[in-house]
Amino acid sequence: MTLITEIETRRKEIRTDGYAMSIGEWVSLYEKGELDIHPEFQRIFRWSDMQKSNLIESILLGIPLPNIFVSQRSDGVWDVVDGLQRLSTIFQFLGILKDEKKDAIKPLVLQPTKYLPSLGGMQWHDEKNSKKTLPNVAQLSFKRSKL
Repeated sequence: MTLITEIETRRKEIRTDGYAMSIGEWVSLYEKGELDIHPEFQRIFRWSDMQKSNLIESILLGIPLPNIFVSQRSDGVWDVVDGLQRLSTIFQFLGILKDEKKDAIKPLVLQPTKYLPSLGGMQWHDEKNSKKTLPNVAQLSFKRSKL
């Protein structure tokens, strides 16, 4: 079989689709175990808290983000191929991120950012200090943001 024949044959086996999903939808998939952010080919958690805070700032400001790529396994679960750092940052900020052993990871406390310096010290939910909890209107906007 020639290279061109192999390419043509394999291309027919690959199906792609693309659509924007809200952060709330990504969260639902993750919480139901329908999204695996720990596939063997991914690097786990490489970003600093400042990089994570900058991502949250971008989402809050409505700045478009790169696409997230997944591959569907035979059991229907999606493996994240590209977008692990973005999704894990979002899940950590929301306080739902778990490590490979299913242990909870400490929720992200944001750093002051260039355009939203008031984010410094903010969390999705701070039981001890409601002034450090992201305001409800910002939470709703965040969850409805599309990736």
